[in-house]
Amino acid sequence: MSTPERLRVGRGSWPADGLGGTVAPAADGTGTAAGPGRCYGVGAGEHPPAGSADGDILAVRSAVIAISRALNWHGGPGTPVPTGGAFTAQTRAALVAFQTALQPTINRDMYLPAGEHNPAGFVNKETAYALFMPIADRYALKYTVPRGLLRGITTIESNWDPGAVGYYTNSDFGLCQWNTTLPDVTTARALDPFWALDSTARMMRERFDSDRWGRNWFYVIAAHNVPTWAAQWAQGQLSDVNPADKPKLDRMRGYVSNVLARVW
Repeated sequence: MSTPERLRVGRGSWPADGLGGTVAPAADGTGTAAGPGRCYGVGAGEHPPAGSADGDILAVRSAVIAISRALNWHGGPGTPVPTGGAFTAQTRAALVAFQTALQPTINRDMYLPAGEHNPAGFVNKETAYALFMPIADRYALKYTVPRGLLRGITTIESNWDPGAVGYYTNSDFGLCQWNTTLPDVTTARALDPFWALDSTARMMRERFDSDRWGRNWFYVIAAHNVPTWAAQWAQGQLSDVNPADKPKLDRMRGYVSNVLARVW
């Protein structure tokens, strides 16, 4: 019996096909866009390619707002920038100033493969890390959770793409991929990096303080993926000898291992 092929329903993170309206930098280095691509830059969200779902388009436009708010949070030359959802020349100028003055210091301890560096005036992984990681660290400190675990969860969930949409489940949005079928989790909240990082750190603290997850960060990490299974695991209710439990344990162990491999 063959396994049904899983189909893409959301843009995922940093999609090369630019679903939702992310752009590719022009090769001439002028800071202009050259069609669909992985980056946020001038014009992002304005011309989404065919196949972009409404959720993809909303996510990209919300990501531009998130980038603008993050630039204003950091401060620096050219800020404040408008937060209405347009990536303008003013946004680009403030971004270039941030990339020049602050990004090298924030990212100094990170290893970035050559393919994850991005040109000046565009946001891809390199600049997204620098924009949003200090905000994540602030919330980790607020709730006294290990900052590396919050970083690791965000890396696994979205690779720091503020406009990420679940590749296979299009109800997951934003940096921490909050699921909008949960009570009180709206799409707008999930795509708000301040709400998402604050809520993730707070939930981690609450779960660690609860006997349900064994007061153990190992199970708290797993709970961000599947909270009910993580609670069963923490309570010793799952067993490798039970065929029905093994897929659950394999999934959670894989998730935890992937998060811990991205802690720094």
